[in-house]
Amino acid sequence: MFAPAGLSIFAEMTALAQRYGALNLAQGFPEFGPDPELIAAFHRALDAESAQYAPMPGLLRLREAVAADQLRRNGTAYDPQHEITVVPGATVGIFSAIQALCGPGDEVILLEPAYDSYHPAVVMSGAVPVAVPLEIAAERVSVHWDALAAAVTPRTKMIVVNSPHNPTGMVWTHQDWAELAARIPEGAVVLSDEVYETMVFDGASLASPHHNPSLRHRSLRALSFGKTYHVTGWKLGVVLAPENLSMRLRTAYQFIAFSASTPAQHSVADFLASRPDYPNYLADFFQAKRDLLAASLKESGFRTLHSAGSYFLLVDYSAVSDLADREFAEQLTREAGLATVPLSPFYRVPPKEERMLRLCFAKEDATLREAGQRLRTWKQS
Repeated sequence: MFAPAGLSIFAEMTALAQRYGALNLAQGFPEFGPDPELIAAFHRALDAESAQYAPMPGLLRLREAVAADQLRRNGTAYDPQHEITVVPGATVGIFSAIQALCGPGDEVILLEPAYDSYHPAVVMSGAVPVAVPLEIAAERVSVHWDALAAAVTPRTKMIVVNSPHNPTGMVWTHQDWAELAARIPEGAVVLSDEVYETMVFDGASLASPHHNPSLRHRSLRALSFGKTYHVTGWKLGVVLAPENLSMRLRTAYQFIAFSASTPAQHSVADFLASRPDYPNYLADFFQAKRDLLAASLKESGFRTLHSAGSYFLLVDYSAVSDLADREFAEQLTREAGLATVPLSPFYRVPPKEERMLRLCFAKEDATLREAGQRLRTWKQS
């Protein structure tokens, strides 16, 4: 049985930011709004037949648009009828997949630090979460392959991968997926959380389990329109999977949420048709913000770690404070006027010597500059 753990660290730090009037680089939502053309599409959708339930798998026109988009951008082909399921947010899609495919007696490997919704979803399915730590270095985050291989047992049913990764910014390569395929049993399913799939930096391109022939038939990809189009409040995502896994996903999903927002689906379908090139600009857009935040933190005492994707940047504060990360994050919010997220809540058993915070750079440029200024001023005080 799942034991409630109270507020998530994201809600907790956002509430603290509001209490102290701090800049909020804690919770992962954009400070800027969506493209005006997408908002116009939403208004048009409200005037159409959009007040009732959409079909459980999603509007077919949206699923067809997603299939075209994925083929165009990532070279991955999908059957819109049987391999694409629209969900009210990727988190619901991930939860539904775990409930559909895992149960008592199964084990699910989670690579830590891991997004906080994975563990409770596994526990609520009756399966057992098995933590494998990532190796975090200044220039690159990587999988400890020997540790992962040691965690695999005959009961391993699933591994959850997040790329680009929240909170570290790690991006999996084609070689990583090949390494994984060689180490997990044929019966194990891969659940790939790719909500930041349009945000891969430094000239790299997305690598997915659906690019790997030995993983294509046993993997699911969860994507987020909310993240891609800066409309996190719309709670709209999609799960891409082979037909057999999609059918099992839908069997669970129909009793969890049944369908996603009809006007939001119409809006995104229209926007995909009118602006198919829009996602192509996001890597450069967010890379510039990553670089701006990193530059603004120079001379602050906070050492930035390389982020290869997503819209998050880790900083090591060990040269600034010996406090534990949660205590230090609260201190920064109160004293420096800057809210961040401590890394320890992303672990079941946090490393004792780790001194890291996560910063979100999906913010206006002025906010990112001000964040650096506040930390530099606080350090000097």
